[in-house]
This record gives sequence, structure tokens and C-alpha cells, in this order.
Amino acid sequence: MTRKKQYLVVAVIAIVAVLADTLYNYVYRDHRNIATEKVDFEFSAHELQLALADENEASKYVDKVVMTYGTVTAIEQQSIVIDDRVQVSFIEGISADLAIDNKISIKGRCVGYDDLLELVKIDQATLLAK
Repeated sequence: MTRKKQYLVVAVIAIVAVLADTLYNYVYRDHRNIATEKVDFEFSAHELQLALADENEASKYVDKVVMTYGTVTAIEQQSIVIDDRVQVSFIEGISADLAIDNKISIKGRCVGYDDLLELVKIDQATLLAK
């Protein structure tokens, strides 16, 4: 093999390696840690429901970190409901000391609005205060 062909082979291998590494890092990038991200929007449960019920405004809140507050109105197996308007799923499960009528603030990722149940869905939430 001539030197020119050797350089060409090395260059092709280097380019393929860089592309493979870029693709791997794109596909297997780290997950978001919502608990450490800053809050993009802050609303009461009622204000959040009104904002997401408007289809024109809803897209600006989806997949953003929101903080909301209100009174716990329901405790389900995997989630809680705040003011009968916002359904919240926590990162580490529901705290044992949460009870109905507790005033709480949470931070989590806004998933969207459920038209059928008329609830805003939030996941990956953390409890900020009671």
C-alpha cells in the first residue's frame, strides 16, 4: 500500500469513529434531572389549568419545569391531585405524611392537559413545602 492510501484509510477510520461517537452520545445522552433544573413558570393550580386549557397557550408550557401550589384534594396510589385541577406524579413516590387538605408546593415537568378529566398532568415532581 502506498502512503497516500494509508493516509486515506486512516482518515476514513477517524471520520467513522467521530461520527459513531457523536451518534452514540446523541442517542444515549443523560436524562433530565427536573429536581435540579430552574423553574420556568410558577402558577397556582387554578391558573395552571386555565393556561393549559387554552390550546393556543398550552404548547408553551408542555415539557417545561413548572412550580404549582394548592391544597391536596385526592391521594391516589401513584399520584396526588391538587385543587381538583392538577394531577402530580412524584419522582420518589408519595410522601407518607401527605394528607388531604394539606397545602403544598411542588416542582415538576408539565406533561400536558387531559381534556377528558380536565386535569393538568405533571410528572417527575418534587415536594417543595407543605
